[in-house]
Amino acid sequence: MLAATGVLCASGSAVLAQEISAAQPAEQQGASQVSGPAATQTDPQDATKVTAREDVTVTAPGSTRDVQSIGAKEMLQSTPGTSPIAVLGRLPSVEITSADPYGAYEWAVRISVRGFNQNQLGFTLDDVPLGDMSYGNLNGLHISRALIDENLGQATLSQGTGALETASTSNLGGAIQFMSNDPLDKRKLEVAQSFGSFSATRTFGRFDSGVLPGHTRFYIDGVYQLSDKWRGAGPINQSYYQGNLKLEHFVGNKGVLTFFVDYSHRQEVDYQDDNKVWVNKLGYKWDNFGNWGVALQAANAYNAQGGGGFVFASLPTTFPTPVSSLQSAPGDLSNDPEDAGYYAAGGLRRDILSYLSYKMALTSHLTWKSTVYGHENSGAGLWFTPYEATYDATGTPVSPISERTSEYGIARGGFVTSLSYETARNTVEGGAWFEKESFDLARKFYATSLASPVQSIYDRPSNAFYTQWSYNFPSTVYQLHLQDQYRIRPTLTVSAGFKSVETNMTGNLGAFNTGVIQASGVTAATYAQGSLESGKAFLPQFGVNWKINKNNEMFADVADNVRAYQAGGPGFGNSPWGTSQAGFNALTSTLKPESSWSEEAGVRHTDNRFQGQASYFHVNFSNRLLAIQQGPAIAGAASLLTNVGGVTTNGVDGAVSAKLHEGWTLYNALTFSRSTYNDDYTTTGATGVPATVATGGKIVVDSPEFLYKNELSYAKGQFDAHIDSDYMGKRYFTYTDDNSVSGRFLANFGLDYHKDEVGAFDQLKLQLNVYNLAGAQYYSTVGTNGFIASDPTSVSLNTLQVGAPRTITGTFSVRF
Repeated sequence: MLAATGVLCASGSAVLAQEISAAQPAEQQGASQVSGPAATQTDPQDATKVTAREDVTVTAPGSTRDVQSIGAKEMLQSTPGTSPIAVLGRLPSVEITSADPYGAYEWAVRISVRGFNQNQLGFTLDDVPLGDMSYGNLNGLHISRALIDENLGQATLSQGTGALETASTSNLGGAIQFMSNDPLDKRKLEVAQSFGSFSATRTFGRFDSGVLPGHTRFYIDGVYQLSDKWRGAGPINQSYYQGNLKLEHFVGNKGVLTFFVDYSHRQEVDYQDDNKVWVNKLGYKWDNFGNWGVALQAANAYNAQGGGGFVFASLPTTFPTPVSSLQSAPGDLSNDPEDAGYYAAGGLRRDILSYLSYKMALTSHLTWKSTVYGHENSGAGLWFTPYEATYDATGTPVSPISERTSEYGIARGGFVTSLSYETARNTVEGGAWFEKESFDLARKFYATSLASPVQSIYDRPSNAFYTQWSYNFPSTVYQLHLQDQYRIRPTLTVSAGFKSVETNMTGNLGAFNTGVIQASGVTAATYAQGSLESGKAFLPQFGVNWKINKNNEMFADVADNVRAYQAGGPGFGNSPWGTSQAGFNALTSTLKPESSWSEEAGVRHTDNRFQGQASYFHVNFSNRLLAIQQGPAIAGAASLLTNVGGVTTNGVDGAVSAKLHEGWTLYNALTFSRSTYNDDYTTTGATGVPATVATGGKIVVDSPEFLYKNELSYAKGQFDAHIDSDYMGKRYFTYTDDNSVSGRFLANFGLDYHKDEVGAFDQLKLQLNVYNLAGAQYYSTVGTNGFIASDPTSVSLNTLQVGAPRTITGTFSVRF
């Protein structure tokens, strides 16, 4: 029913009015979308023509682009608490990695698509921009903090060329549009309780009002989750609580007003980033110490054995066991024992996201929708570092460890609006996006003592004894788009459109080098300030769809995209402001934003029992930006964001879904892809002599050439079961391909049984999920601490995360 799904149909206004007044119950929990003659959700044709298997949609008949979806059922069959990002890993050309079994640990969760990493993709929730969802996200938040998992209606991936209307400044390699589900027509109360491995508990509750007098309905729900890290000691508890409210009000028979608000509070304790030497010598489950006395000993040993810091006579000067096994003798720091373990590290995030949206059929052919949104974030990344001692008011060291923070603050707001006009042969759609933001970023240090850490890893500290730097980045984004889909004849459709985007950002330096200690020789000129503009006035997209017959079709499209510069201070990502004032002044006249030109072509087949799609894709990625040291770091030379050339990607992917026999369904997805750097680049290291880094022709870091996914599922009556597997090929983690992690194979299993109409209950349900069924040991995420040119022995940078072991979760839910 239209009233059940929030569908607004321009040519069906009378039907909508009848259904609102009748307020008939409807159990469907589909994604919010506009459909019918004036549909404009993704491509004008996508919202109505994406075929909807109950779990994975492998093809989108009629679309001129490669569009695939994950539905609500697939999300609900996953382990409760699983991030929607992790579920997208079932799609071809999608690489998902994480250090935890749920894909919810933000420091280590990564998604890559066709050679583009997470911060080169675009993400939205109900049209609201989420930024690039990276850990230190400057302009948004992760989907796990924006929406409770059970409220996901649909996640749609537009691979390669992306969607023109996506409100994003980072979608070089595609766009992911998350849609929340709608309130139910009938009053419901649902409660679910999960228990699992590593002391995991999760409580979820949702209340649906049903249709109220005045044609209004809403839901309000919340979740509270606790679990221990699967490795480590000491403070290892992970927790979050989150609440969502969504309200829909039907305005007459032509409009729907929607209000949504999300509150999220997360406390994450980090898994230690590894290298191969540590995993081999210290064990697969090695992690941070979690013991203050041991952490003090390690920090003091480093200073005593060559680190150069103050040595405390009351503390041991040898590394603790088993870290000492990394040394051939005291003083041997070649295997980086000082970084093998810290006391602890963590991340804190608090977010409030809300929007008000209105969709209206202005005429029988014209539909308008607009969304106004706001987002506020407060967060911090915490690390008990042995590289900066704690000092008292007199400047005397009192502990070899301090707590270093990267502190974040976001205040942003904007609007997204569009009009769609449809005739028998044409669908013309255009819109605008505007956003204004203030982003705060600071690097500070807080006191510890020999007696205790003083600071809790679960709380944001106060009263910093030293502020290294702090920035404020005000920015504005303007984006316009226009697209037309024209049906030349019933079997042939062409589409053409463009977007124009401009981002203006300014870096303003606040406090720097202040506190009870000051670094010598640091002035305001040590840091960069100033404004940059990025974007492009004309970014075209063209596509064609040829329907060969009832079941088969071909499609092709091309698109041009650009990415905005990232905010950040020294040592914080690839930011133009991560350098000196002289360096920033030098790059402003030559720096160009990263851009991509994507081409794809494919075939689709759809019938009652079989869906399949195969695609070829080619991408030219230009102006790749990398922060490169411009001289000896010991002499104070700054890094400078530098254009290091391009990347070329060629590949094929495909997916098939077949209904076999009496409830059995088999799904397979396969990808062969090769992404290589086009050019070498030059850097100046410790010697001060320029050196060439031979990256030309090398495989791009974290870009496996082979991916394979499959799933066998069975559904009959009240019982569902599935087993899926995922193979990922070798991945490099240096730019020169001199080190890599091997391919890995994962299998997962799940089943559930529900019983309807049991006494006072509408439904009782039991669910069991097993992650990593075979208990495989493997390297999961690579690049958690970035990538470097060369590391043949895997000791120069601890940037690997090992994968979570077998994890079992059971859930019992009731619905009234």
